[in-house]
Amino acid sequence: MRKRIIVFILFILGTLFYWYSIRPSKIKQQCFAEAEFDKRTMFEMSDTKRHEFTEMYYSECLMRFGLK
Repeated sequence: MRKRIIVFILFILGTLFYWYSIRPSKIKQQCFAEAEFDKRTMFEMSDTKRHEFTEMYYSECLMRFGLK
């Protein structure tokens, strides 16, 4: 009986760690990569415009995944 409780608690802690730590960092990495390779940023010559497009896409991507 004790082993089941310990396994259950470890499972819950692992799930919480994944949900609040690992998952958001993977989503942020994915959103940044998508923003960098977006068509608008790849063909824009102005660094300022490219940065604006990247920031906008990144922000929208985070909202799409529920991080913002």
